[in-house]
Amino acid sequence: MNAMTCRLQREAERIAARHRTPQFYVRFRAPMALARRLYFTHEEVIALREYVTPLLQECLGHGLLHSSRVGLDAATIICVEMEAARVERSRMERLMVLGLMAGLLHDISRGVENHAEAGADVAGRVLKRFSLTDEEILSVVGAIRNHEAFTVPTPSPKPAFQLLSDSLYDGDKFRWGRDTFTHTLWYMMSHQDLTPRELIEKFPWGMSGIVRILDTFRSTTGKHFGPEIIENGVAIGREIYRYLLQNF
Repeated sequence: MNAMTCRLQREAERIAARHRTPQFYVRFRAPMALARRLYFTHEEVIALREYVTPLLQECLGHGLLHSSRVGLDAATIICVEMEAARVERSRMERLMVLGLMAGLLHDISRGVENHAEAGADVAGRVLKRFSLTDEEILSVVGAIRNHEAFTVPTPSPKPAFQLLSDSLYDGDKFRWGRDTFTHTLWYMMSHQDLTPRELIEKFPWGMSGIVRILDTFRSTTGKHFGPEIIENGVAIGREIYRYLLQNF
């Protein structure tokens, strides 16, 4: 990333810091803390993280930071919904671990065509290294296959695995909020070697695509809190666009 892009990213981060934190990240601090504990202490999550880190497409803004945040939010959604359903702790934590693993793997083929399908195939092979049942592997693979936007997902055979699939999708689409404008955008700009003027030309089209995601959330929690996350990102994006227009 060149000096200009780094400077623009820092300015975007300053702009984002002035905006409110979406309620999902305020209301569910305890489930998030549990998700983070599992992310940093569960042996197989640690081993998978070490395995996938060099394989992720950081140059596209879909490296470890993106994949970790997707997994953490997916695991948080799983926790929220399973606690509400009074599911026993061990079952809940096991599905949260699968959510973290799905997050780490979901963009492992991000740089190829039809990356969700390709990534699902790769994930199926990678997960055989771990102590997952065949059913658990299929559930993670199915969730990864279903995470692409604006497609019809394949239903899962069990409610818990449907929740895994829906939570992975929603955790990924939460990134279309402020993460787009503090992280992903600048890696894409660097990867495509765009000038600020070229970025300005593409900005309205990109913003219109983000707005389209508003009505696509799948889990109960995602449907309730996802639109605010996107609206928060759009407000940040509009301010960044004004900054670019004023300065370039």
